[in-house]
Amino acid sequence: HKVSLRNIFRFKKRMFMMLLGIAGCTALVLTGFGIRDSVANIANYQFDDIQKYDLSVSTSDPITQDWLDHIQSEYGGQIDAQAVSLMSAGELTGSETTKSVYFVASDDEHITDLHLDGRQVPYPGEGEVLISEKLSQLAGVRVGDTVTISISDEERADVRVVGLVENYVQNYVYMTGTTYASAFGSYEPETLLIRAAEGVDEYSLSAALANENGVASISVITDTRNMIDNMMRSLDYVVALVLASAAALAFIVMFNLGNINISERVREIATIKVLGFHSRETGAYVFRENLILCCMGILIGLPLGFGLHHFVMNQIQVDMVSFKYVIKPVSYLLTVAIVLLFSIITDLILRRKIARIDMAESLKSIE
Repeated sequence: HKVSLRNIFRFKKRMFMMLLGIAGCTALVLTGFGIRDSVANIANYQFDDIQKYDLSVSTSDPITQDWLDHIQSEYGGQIDAQAVSLMSAGELTGSETTKSVYFVASDDEHITDLHLDGRQVPYPGEGEVLISEKLSQLAGVRVGDTVTISISDEERADVRVVGLVENYVQNYVYMTGTTYASAFGSYEPETLLIRAAEGVDEYSLSAALANENGVASISVITDTRNMIDNMMRSLDYVVALVLASAAALAFIVMFNLGNINISERVREIATIKVLGFHSRETGAYVFRENLILCCMGILIGLPLGFGLHHFVMNQIQVDMVSFKYVIKPVSYLLTVAIVLLFSIITDLILRRKIARIDMAESLKSIE
């Protein structure tokens, strides 16, 4: 063990090359897993944590209280919660640019969980709006700024931004029905958001509601989730490519340095064989250094991977999609396990070279 530690710090150039290679490999692996953690779950973040409804029912005419009472009497046992909303496409103009958005106007918006960094954000008052965090970055808007919202060239108004909320799919602007009416002349909601009761099949409920008078269309959120999940599944190929690149880097670095290490120490290895070291002890004598350097490289590579993950995520930004910068604890564990596996595989391959070293090589030593 003393000889192993001595050799690690004795050959400094080899030590730094090994640390750099293993750290780079670790950073690549962690980045690959981090990309998957950040991108693959945006549908869950959007529809489990924020938009907590199962059906979006669009009506051909503005929703009335009589129609709501009818729906409640017919399907009340299958509905856990509902909210009447007006959803329309429009634009928001900030200090830097104009962006396409969806306006969500409602006076009973309790199905949507509006929060930021784990803290609830209160619904805005009259003349005020909440906007998604990504939209604030794109439009250069901060809390307290006044922005212009519009649904046409003639219909536009100035409102004050009083808060930011998390959102991962599309850019939303939340306001009350009164604010929408003040801005655009009238508030006539034509969307009913429904959260199905536990155990109720949303597709069956959707089919039943589709037969009701006044229902124009129904969107089942599960279909939207599946569509987003299928789009994000292609990123698995990106992760696989990153892992393959990391494996190639680790193998090339560790194999080449290990091969050089063995070639330079043939007489030393032959001598310890003469002294009675069996094959496993001889292998441990040589590869203990690689294992220690591998662990040191992993410790250096994990923070590098964290930074590389943030850099990569910043380069793949899309206007209508916001990614959550997250690396799950299991991804750190998998990264360490995979890099160690790369090291072990390389060592197993190089053991054959050690086994072929003839003990007669020790006679060539000056000592």
